[in-house]
Amino acid sequence: MSTSIATTDNQTQKIDNVSILTNGELFNRLRTLSEVMANSGNFVPAHFRGKPDSCMAVVMQAARWGMDPFAVAQKTFIVGDSGVLGYEAQLVNAVVNSMAPTKDRIHFEWFGTWENIVGRFVEKTSTKGNKYIVPGWSLADEKGVGVRAYATLKGESEPRELILMLSQAQVRNSTLWASDPRQQLAYLAVKRWARLYCPDVILGVYTADEIEEREEKIINPVQSAQNITMQDITADTPQTSSTQIAGADTDAVADEFRTRINSAETLEDATAVGNDINSAKPTLGTALFTELKNKATRRYHLVKHRNLVETAINAIPRPGEPESVAGFEAAEKVLTAAKRHIGDELYDKYRINLNDMKPEYITA
Repeated sequence: MSTSIATTDNQTQKIDNVSILTNGELFNRLRTLSEVMANSGNFVPAHFRGKPDSCMAVVMQAARWGMDPFAVAQKTFIVGDSGVLGYEAQLVNAVVNSMAPTKDRIHFEWFGTWENIVGRFVEKTSTKGNKYIVPGWSLADEKGVGVRAYATLKGESEPRELILMLSQAQVRNSTLWASDPRQQLAYLAVKRWARLYCPDVILGVYTADEIEEREEKIINPVQSAQNITMQDITADTPQTSSTQIAGADTDAVADEFRTRINSAETLEDATAVGNDINSAKPTLGTALFTELKNKATRRYHLVKHRNLVETAINAIPRPGEPESVAGFEAAEKVLTAAKRHIGDELYDKYRINLNDMKPEYITA
């Protein structure tokens, strides 16, 4: 089945980046508008009120896009205490669809057993009494489920495509991932398609999930204990020659390995791809082999420790039963130990679940 997002005819930018900085009259007009916005009270979000300099940033961005700055401002937010300005996914997708240099619409083709995903969510109540929903499906249900996004660039005859699996959407910081996962995956696919084929359209513009992904790369560096050694790389590895490179499509082989690594959901899958990478050392060469082996190793540890956390949480006895407190505390310890392997997003997901359960097990 397929669907598409309709777009208007692609238009060039009304105001380009250079003209804003070199045209003094234009700059002053935008500055005046920024001051008006800063004093417009409830017509702009709180993070812009009384802050003309902050308003200037969104006014300049809206000018580049040819959009109403007040409308753009309503679709922004500040990410935590970072001071980073984020843009809602809905706005970013509207920008991509209206400004990407394509001659047709961005199309979607859905594949996999979406019937196991859509409409399956569970309502929960937080410790403060607020109701919220979480996915009611398992990671196994996500296997093979994804979307293909494609569009044809101007001057070309074949569409550029991007395939995105649901399991690749690691950052899910909205309940919409539970209630409308197809829409959320479509938003993410459009953003990644644009980053790949026309990055200038949304250069410097990020949504919350992308900001968190970038931060994770900084605060979760590759652990040295997981790195392969030079002995692993060089042992029994023939010297790469031009004949070997010509005899194999190295890039295609590497891309296939990356896909298998990202989709590995069991220890068996992670082990298998690691073994196949070992066998492909002569074809890959040292640089690619090192990259892929490290990625496969990290994936193995992620799957392993995720399974340990889920097993520990599922093993917690019901509140009031013997060993229930000890079981809960043991699950917390397992989660803490797994943090460096599973990353902040999965850790936060499990931490929230345990925090919701904690009052039933641990009484002050």
